[in-house]
Amino acid sequence: MSNGYFRFQQFEIKQDKTAMKVSTDGILLGSLCDFSLSTNIFDIGTGTGLIALMSAQRSKAKISAVEIDKDAFLQAQENVLNSKFALRIKVFNDDFLNFYNYCNEKFDYIVSNPPFFENSYKSNDYKRNFARHTDSLPFEKMILGVKKLLSEDGFFSVIIPNKCSLDFIKICALNGIHLTRKTKIFSKQNSVELRHVLTFSKQILPFNKNEIIIYNENGLYTECYKNLTKDFYFKF
Repeated sequence: MSNGYFRFQQFEIKQDKTAMKVSTDGILLGSLCDFSLSTNIFDIGTGTGLIALMSAQRSKAKISAVEIDKDAFLQAQENVLNSKFALRIKVFNDDFLNFYNYCNEKFDYIVSNPPFFENSYKSNDYKRNFARHTDSLPFEKMILGVKKLLSEDGFFSVIIPNKCSLDFIKICALNGIHLTRKTKIFSKQNSVELRHVLTFSKQILPFNKNEIIIYNENGLYTECYKNLTKDFYFKF
């Protein structure tokens, strides 16, 4: 890995122009979503295009991705055009809160690694703040857009901190979007929960839960994490 790029098995992510780099959060989300039966996927806040490309690798779907930041959009577009999946991915430079008002498509999978920090310290890097804080995409407004664009039998997945999870689930429920799966993410065994990967549907489906531990006691990736991400990383 270099600060300027991140090479995966089937695509490369350049990230020298973006505030938010490739992260474990994005890799976890793209790996945990089941895109296998999807035909029309939408990625909210695509950043470098990572999850859009991961979903293209794991499906035969058409993928749309929206990114509000101009530099990140140009980087995502570059990464897509340089990949073998370019004909199936279209990236839009727009605010999702604007995009969903004029988009008439329905998507059978919507995915997002959204900004989630609220009322927390902000750095002097405006673009990094914009990508990381809910000021740019409040959960309530985001979910209204998801409700409009999600097909009746589609799925919606996000990765967010544990402390935001309950409120996010409640907002979704109030909008008729029901939790179907929760994956708890731990850095190590017996550590506090870092993140939740949440999957929702407009249908009321059986609820499933599981957990992922990223590192073992020696600081190496667990077999669970390696198996989950084996189609993307070159080696561990």
